[in-house]
Amino acid sequence: MNRRDTLKTIGIGALFGATAGTATATPGQGGRDSNNPGQVGNYNGNKTLVPPNLGGFDHVLLYLADGEPTPGWDSVAEAVQFQRDIMDRSTEEIVADRNAAVEFFDERYGLDFPEAGEDDVFDVVDTQSGVDATLRPQMLDPGTGYTAYVVSGKGMPNNHGDGTTNLDTESTGKVRDGGWWATINENVELGGNYGAGGPSEVEEGSIVLFGDYNIRMGDQQSPIVIHYDSEHPVAPAGRIPRAFNCDLSHEEWGEGQVHGVSGGTMMGGIRNVLTFPPMLDG
Repeated sequence: MNRRDTLKTIGIGALFGATAGTATATPGQGGRDSNNPGQVGNYNGNKTLVPPNLGGFDHVLLYLADGEPTPGWDSVAEAVQFQRDIMDRSTEEIVADRNAAVEFFDERYGLDFPEAGEDDVFDVVDTQSGVDATLRPQMLDPGTGYTAYVVSGKGMPNNHGDGTTNLDTESTGKVRDGGWWATINENVELGGNYGAGGPSEVEEGSIVLFGDYNIRMGDQQSPIVIHYDSEHPVAPAGRIPRAFNCDLSHEEWGEGQVHGVSGGTMMGGIRNVLTFPPMLDG
């Protein structure tokens, strides 16, 4: 996959529109055309409606998370459910996906993890040489409340709890997030293509990611599956929010990029924007 420069600015405006039978909208006034009204109307509907080409991008998605962590959630153990039940992968396919992650971490960051077989595909392992790092299978806790509230060209429901984003794992828009994450166990200069591109020192506790977003789209529709891998390491958790950006790929949409932030004053909250393509050509 070609690596793109970091997307500098993502503007999201005019996210909401109305559909007959679901909302009451106040029309814009002032005698101008619909793209430049005298006023912006109000919308009180129950769905997030955006045009297919929001902002000139082919596809735009927005995830939000402010939830209640599940007590005793074991992200490593639950990774089995993510791979087998949510991603619907065979053991052979899971092994291939993990080894694709191993290859990516080596090529991108110079992390030397051993390849896995069917018997140890869900094992937690350390690097064999070089940088001290640990590879773990992962599934993000659904209690995080991770939900896709905007999918351009779709009418997404406004599912949420009382003081939380959506916690219901069976509701439309729920983002199931899992894969293979590597934690750096020392302050170190990373290698690989990342190290060759300039300064590459990271702190102990930084992570790099390889996984999938699986967005539930209802009982009668296939989920949206988006692959991600870290363009840059994610800084350790702390008081300062953690910024993350990953390269994306979708079977039909092609390449994209995600930019998000978590932690800090938001605690476990996440704010995340995805665009396909990564940036506009203009």
